[in-house]
Amino acid sequence: MQYLIYGLISGSILATAAVGFALIRQTEGFLNIAHGQFLLLGGTFGYLAVTSLGLPIWIATVVAALTVGLVGVLAAVLVMHPLKGRGPLTLLFTSVGLSYVIQGLVVGLYGTGVNTFPVSFGDQITLGSVRITWGEIAIIAVAAVSIVSLHLFLTRTPVGTSIRAVSSNPQLAKVRGIRTEETSLTVWFIASSLAGLAGVLLGLMGAVHSEMGWSNILLILAATVLGGLGRIYGVVVAALLLGILMDMSSLVIPTSYRLVVAFGALILVLIVRPQGLFTLQRRKQVA
Repeated sequence: MQYLIYGLISGSILATAAVGFALIRQTEGFLNIAHGQFLLLGGTFGYLAVTSLGLPIWIATVVAALTVGLVGVLAAVLVMHPLKGRGPLTLLFTSVGLSYVIQGLVVGLYGTGVNTFPVSFGDQITLGSVRITWGEIAIIAVAAVSIVSLHLFLTRTPVGTSIRAVSSNPQLAKVRGIRTEETSLTVWFIASSLAGLAGVLLGLMGAVHSEMGWSNILLILAATVLGGLGRIYGVVVAALLLGILMDMSSLVIPTSYRLVVAFGALILVLIVRPQGLFTLQRRKQVA
């Protein structure tokens, strides 16, 4: 049961990151590999806000998430949008290049050290054989509130309606008078902010280091494919399942094989259900 709690924490953080990745994929039409480095930026900014500026962790988390959101908008304006008409493969490889640039800047400025947040997770609560701290409960709650807030934003606001329209049919949305360029920048801000938030949460659970972007983009990709490309809510469920599966596997195999378990599950799903766990396969119409 204890490993189930660990898996829920891991899955919550992964879901926060993966839902932003899926949002970019659905509206922009490509896999943004640089999304992983936005986690690194979030963890780095959060750590600096706590240690250098002396901000409380909750304020540092908000500042880091918003700052990474602005970095995402800047990346979209300066790098991605000028190449938008050249196809998804061009954008994909450009995002890979952007990943190396971001990581190089972070390493150049702050080195390759491993940094842990100087914060306490509070008292530990024991319920039978299960132990959890208030800090871990807060991480799950923050992830849940973020995802629910995104859902409400997409379904209850005019901007959210515009985002769903653009993701469904960009050309038709533009004809209907939706400002697709502004909508795209809104998506970049939201998705990047979620990545920044996930980076802080990851740093709190472990540490902030220069490789956290590359190691986590693989898990984000796995969760996105498992949930079904273009299925944001399916990705959330898949991320939770993947987090639980990886941590529960620690009962029988070493924790160093967590990635092997994740991608083993991904390969199995691709063989049995290539469209993803939560994508409804449409029947082909016969003329």
